[in-house]
Amino acid sequence: MVVFRALGWLLLAMAVAAIVHDALAWWTEGSFHLLGLGDLWSHLDTRSLADAQTAIQRSVSSALWFWLVRPVLMVPVLPAFLVLGLIFLWIGNRSGGRPDTGFVLGSRPPRRRRYRGLS
Repeated sequence: MVVFRALGWLLLAMAVAAIVHDALAWWTEGSFHLLGLGDLWSHLDTRSLADAQTAIQRSVSSALWFWLVRPVLMVPVLPAFLVLGLIFLWIGNRSGGRPDTGFVLGSRPPRRRRYRGLS
């Protein structure tokens, strides 16, 4: 569960970075547009994006690239990272199927300590 929480916080931090990038681009260019997943991948490593496209079109199907992968790469980074981050945090904060002790079994009364000595 710690891994899911860590991924959730990482994705939320990346969403904040995407907000900052989009705001700075809006300030410098004067027009507001959200950075897409494909644009982000292209900024990070253009060659790997081209290699992935070539591999999918040659090995699997050209239709898979045009009907599935390309629309996913057009999704804006901000809502994608925000939603995925919140989902990972939600999964990481679940109790793993263990019921709350106060819900099913009732809360345990506090233990009384017995003091031995002068009283």
